Amino acid sequence: MRANLLIRVAVALLAGACVALAQGAQAQGWKPERSVELTIPSSPGGSNDIVGRMVQKLWTDLKLLPVTSSVTNRSGGEHIVAYTYIAQRSSDPYAIGIMSTPMLVNPIQGRTQLTHNDVTPIAYLITEPMIALVRADSNLKTGKDLLESLRKDPASLSIALTSTGHRVSIGLPLHKAGVSIKNVRMPAFKGGGETVTAVLGGHADVLITSVSTSVPHIAAGKMRGLAVSSTQRLGGELASVPTWRELGYESSGSWKGIMAPKGITPEQIAFWEDVMRKSAQSDEIRQYAEKNQWILEFKGAAETKKWMDNEYAALKAIMAELGLARKQ
Repeated sequence: MRANLLIRVAVALLAGACVALAQGAQAQGWKPERSVELTIPSSPGGSNDIVGRMVQKLWTDLKLLPVTSSVTNRSGGEHIVAYTYIAQRSSDPYAIGIMSTPMLVNPIQGRTQLTHNDVTPIAYLITEPMIALVRADSNLKTGKDLLESLRKDPASLSIALTSTGHRVSIGLPLHKAGVSIKNVRMPAFKGGGETVTAVLGGHADVLITSVSTSVPHIAAGKMRGLAVSSTQRLGGELASVPTWRELGYESSGSWKGIMAPKGITPEQIAFWEDVMRKSAQSDEIRQYAEKNQWILEFKGAAETKKWMDNEYAALKAIMAELGLARKQ
């Protein structure tokens, strides 16, 4: 009897230990075992490149990954090249990418059939206002000067930009001001670095870009801001730049997030969400945000997916009004 009792106790203890080990292993979840590649959807020098390299640096400096990581710029097609690359790496948790506004606006415009449903949203990281910039010696002083010039002659000025998101940002005030948008010259470039070069070199008159791209050029006295899409004035080098709202108009900004291929497991999603949450909570990113005029707004995977669904519907309506949506 006593021997049988001891055996039953031993079996129970062993079973409990096995459950504890299993729970511990489950709690630890998935972790990468080889190098991770972070894809940036633009050429070096633009806001997406700034964010992507900052994210990868945080992974390294904060020791958030147990493996090494690298950055690859895959520009082209208003981010379509990079987004397609990530989408094609189905179920691969080692292929992470930066995503931003073009992920939502490209399919609405009819540039691609690839949508945010073809990847796995991991996190919404920052909101970044858009700014209209000119050379420091330009006769344009504020956004109102820009709108008035284009209202009188839509072809009088050339506006350099890199994506449909930039077109939406400037399209909103242009539309309200009664400008014939279809007659405005808006050449598209592959990356923010190229647009800056075009404006500084006199090949374009106005630049629409994210504020992080503008700060060093304003600080150096080479460029001047006409209007910014934020709801209130920004600080630092941009403190003197009026908002579009101040001038009586509305505009839109950009956002940056993290994605992975479709088909990765819940454990892999949880790992990357945790990595990006720790990145977003770090003092380092707060310093980056202050320097680059970013608004930190972290959202996890599920919340990001819900936000993207809602934003896609809203952008579809706005772009149809601006004549930027594909005709059904």
